Amino acid sequence: MRYESNLYRLSDGEAAPEGRKSDTVSETGLGLKFDRVYGRQHLLADLDFVSARYAIHKDLNHDSPDALLSWDWALGNRWSGVLSYLYRESLTGFDEAGGTTPSLNQYSRAQATADYWFHPSWAVGLGFAHTRNRFDGFERDVAEYDADTVDANLTYRPATGNRLVLTLRDTEGQYPNRPAVEESIRDYRQQEVRLGGDWQLTGATRLSGFIGRTRVDYRLAPDRDFTGTIGRLAVIWEPTVKTSLTAAVRREIGAQQDLAANYAVTEAISVSPRWKVSDKVTLGAGMEWRRRDFRGEPLGGDSTQARPTDRSRRYGLTAEYKPLRALSVALGLQRQVRDGSNQVGGYAANIADLSLHFQF
Repeated sequence: MRYESNLYRLSDGEAAPEGRKSDTVSETGLGLKFDRVYGRQHLLADLDFVSARYAIHKDLNHDSPDALLSWDWALGNRWSGVLSYLYRESLTGFDEAGGTTPSLNQYSRAQATADYWFHPSWAVGLGFAHTRNRFDGFERDVAEYDADTVDANLTYRPATGNRLVLTLRDTEGQYPNRPAVEESIRDYRQQEVRLGGDWQLTGATRLSGFIGRTRVDYRLAPDRDFTGTIGRLAVIWEPTVKTSLTAAVRREIGAQQDLAANYAVTEAISVSPRWKVSDKVTLGAGMEWRRRDFRGEPLGGDSTQARPTDRSRRYGLTAEYKPLRALSVALGLQRQVRDGSNQVGGYAANIADLSLHFQF
């Protein structure tokens, strides 16, 4: 059960459907999971189905299936890799898409990787992934895209269990519903070099994430090409068995569902403390400060116009109670604030949710 004070993420003075900005959402979900290891082969199937019903804005009612199928394979002592397929449906967030018209997003990703371990701690590998992103409403068809990605990896995995991966990535993508006109963000190529991994710095501190450089070239809009540093790094500090603190920074470039821009450069800082009060009670908090720089009109036009920028903040508290090993009850409170700009509206929203989870 979730309550939202500003469901459509509207600015002050904007009218909401049914004359109400707030609503209460009831979500019921069922999940099935198969996780087995046969020799050196690891098979995983994770299926979920969620039904969401709104008390006031009933046109937002929807059902969302999710599926993850994965085969973590190994052949002898030298070869290993992953074959996986992910499918996910979700209601497009109004903070990203704007407006008040609902639209379901269908996202799928098929992936295959293979690594050759020429040394117990070193491997070279290749990977391929196909991504498909669709929406059920024609209002957002210009945000639909297809992308093919090829990776070349060099992996270092010492006996300590730490891991470092140097990756060269090449992505060819297309927004098929955008016009093939000058300055249109339709076809693109993104090339990256990144160093990622997971490293235990001390007994209580772990560093994970990646840092690298990326270049995005647009065939029809070369003046909107982008080159810059990207990364996502998190430090997890566990000073005691019951307490932890996660601090993260990120700078990313990616396709956005907001139709005001073809992509956005996102910079964010977050802090998340956690305290396990007892075997049954856990308390947590989360704070994030985010800045997004939108880069141009996706359908073509004046590329010299001002680029919208927004700044947002999110604060939240969580509490979880586990009376039984298979049963948990969670309560969450969050406040979201976006300052906005002349082209991206600002808003404030309060969210409260209560959930019950039973696993057998």
